[in-house]
Amino acid sequence: MIQNASFYIISILLVIIVSILFVMSVKKYIIMPLIVFLIMGLTAFIVPNFIEETNWEPLMGYAVFLGILSLIVSILTWLYIRGRRRKKEVAAEDPGTDGMDAPEQPRSNRRR
Repeated sequence: MIQNASFYIISILLVIIVSILFVMSVKKYIIMPLIVFLIMGLTAFIVPNFIEETNWEPLMGYAVFLGILSLIVSILTWLYIRGRRRKKEVAAEDPGTDGMDAPEQPRSNRRR
C-alpha cells in the first residue's frame, strides 16, 4: 500500500470536488463515479509495477471506495439541485410567498 498519507487526502478531496463540479456542469450523474472507478482501477494495476512493496488488491479496494464516494456525492448533489430547482419553480409561480405556501389557500390550490 502507498505509505504517503497525502496521496489519500488529496485523492479523496479531489474526487469530492471533481464529482460536484462535473455533476453541476454536465448533468450526467452516473458518469463521474464510473470515470473515477475506471481511472483508479487502472491505477491499481499500473502503480504496483513501479513501487516494489505495493500490491494491486488494496489499491483496487481503494478504487471501489472512491467510486462509491463519488456516487454518494453525485446523488447528494443531484438531490440538492433538484430541490433548488423546485424551490425556484414554486417561487416563480407564487412570488408573494417566497416559496412558502399560504395557509389560507385550500390544499388543491397550493400545488400545481
